[in-house]
Amino acid sequence: MKRFFWLIWLFLLPLPSLSAQTVLDRADSLHRAYRFQEAMELYLSVGEEEKAAASQNGLNMRDFCASPHVVARQRFSRRDFFLYYPLPQNAWRGSPNPLDSLEGFPLYFPKGADAIYYSAPDRSGSRSLFVTEDLDSLWRAPRHLGEELLSTGSEIFPMLSPDGKTLYFASDGLYGMGGYDLYSSAWDAENGCWGAPVNMGFPFSSPADDFLLMDTEDGKYSLFASNRDCSPDSVYIYVLEFASSRERKPVRSQEELLRIASLSPVKDPARMDNRSAVSSQLPGNANTRLYARKMEEARGIIDAIASGPSQQVLDSLRSLLEEVNLELRLIEQSFLQSGVVSGGEDREVVGASSAYTFAKNALGGRLKLRLGRHVRNRSYRVMPMGRFSPDNTLPAGIVYQIELFSSPRHASLEDLHGLSPVYERLGANLRYSYFVGTFPTYADALLELNSVRKLGFPQARITAWRDGRQVTVLQARNEE
Repeated sequence: MKRFFWLIWLFLLPLPSLSAQTVLDRADSLHRAYRFQEAMELYLSVGEEEKAAASQNGLNMRDFCASPHVVARQRFSRRDFFLYYPLPQNAWRGSPNPLDSLEGFPLYFPKGADAIYYSAPDRSGSRSLFVTEDLDSLWRAPRHLGEELLSTGSEIFPMLSPDGKTLYFASDGLYGMGGYDLYSSAWDAENGCWGAPVNMGFPFSSPADDFLLMDTEDGKYSLFASNRDCSPDSVYIYVLEFASSRERKPVRSQEELLRIASLSPVKDPARMDNRSAVSSQLPGNANTRLYARKMEEARGIIDAIASGPSQQVLDSLRSLLEEVNLELRLIEQSFLQSGVVSGGEDREVVGASSAYTFAKNALGGRLKLRLGRHVRNRSYRVMPMGRFSPDNTLPAGIVYQIELFSSPRHASLEDLHGLSPVYERLGANLRYSYFVGTFPTYADALLELNSVRKLGFPQARITAWRDGRQVTVLQARNEE
């Protein structure tokens, strides 16, 4: 009898529901599979609004998809993948260095450059984008690139286009679909600043981490790295034809979106370019001389294939190309085994038997710079309890403040999150606006913006004043 009642009791117990973590894991899996609508619904069911927003962004960006011709894809170690980009030798510098105190992020600084664009921790601890310029014996105090390019996440791997008019970088804090997305910002010559960044959309950005995009000097290719479909310790470098990578169209089919995002190389012998990253000045030992001869042989065969021979000749040429490519791969294996030795020895070369050749560069020497410094502005403090300013009068001339928020009612001391002194102003719209700090320059205000945002004011922004009257930030910057 006791056993009977025990069975009834078990039967009446409520069935266990899925844990929030199980639902979250399922949503993450759907998001990575580009099934954004399903992922968003699951995220919302467990209160993950930030992740739901990333899925919504993914849905929105399906309206702006490129379908580039993918020339090549090659996997490299995450530790040194950047050395395989077709950039000048010794242009990458290790960390830590005078601009970045943390290990793990290299600095791009080619010989002869008079400006350095780089990523480093800001005063809030987030990685942000900075620039410093050469002033002969001293480098200018580093400054943020602009409020539009700043988030409470991290911005990494800034890279200028060859003409210097476009800045590419990756961010996990700006409008995106999760992880690091790729962005471009155009230089506004009239106003002397970088414009609002634009997410580059599919297939450059993805639910994975995508970063370090560059255009080659000859205008033929765009390259970027991604850990999509990779083990945690590796990344793929993708090589895309430049002209085909900029056209955008909406994509509604899930299958088509997955095809585009997979970035599978198109195997077209007529488009093979194994000259791309290999200099004709490769070191002259036996292996590299043989390698160069075999590359020339492969190019000749490809040119013959492109000329449209008869089917019988075409079959013979393709067979011959396979043999030459096999020899190239064997030589590459010997390069990989010997590694990279600075000076006049071998450079590691990868991919010559495919459509694009990667050659490994050496790291440059440690960087030594004399840097100017910003004196930190102490016009506000963070205290256990915030305080309002007893006097809202601002200094004469150009002054910048950080606007915290606006409200139809008076804010309480608790609303200030410890900031002091906070300025309160009633606007023409009968809303109260709250500001902190009095900064003499835009650069000073920008250096403090992320610290304020992280205190609980994610929408905080910079405002400008002239003799106590509000003006646009652009007007104020032009008058500095």
